[in-house]
Amino acid sequence: MARAKRPDASVAVAKPHVKRGDTVQVLSGKDRGKRGTVKSVSPKNGTATVEGLNIVKRHTKPRPAGGAMSSTEAGGIIEKESPLRLSKLMYVCPKCQAPSRTKSEVHAGVRERVCRRCGEVAERPGKG
Repeated sequence: MARAKRPDASVAVAKPHVKRGDTVQVLSGKDRGKRGTVKSVSPKNGTATVEGLNIVKRHTKPRPAGGAMSSTEAGGIIEKESPLRLSKLMYVCPKCQAPSRTKSEVHAGVRERVCRRCGEVAERPGKG
């Protein structure tokens, strides 16, 4: 029986500063300066997938799909988004349209993220 891998205790996982639905700007790399919407966040890996950024090409073989014998998954060169490190992303405030850090404040008993540039409360993505 294979032994289960344990997470490395020396690597600290920080709480992500961006959430799904946030607009972010890339700070470094081939997509530097570009903006996009966060599709998914993986706190354990310290990465996030951003819509339309960090596009990579995957060479795939045509494979038969699950059910019917006649249907096959198309092969060829497929372009898809690859995750970016969270340290390369910066939150973009919807009010001032500038990349900014966020701070945490308590309003009416609820902890919310606040833009450090303009003081606007960052609305929770998906909740309005």
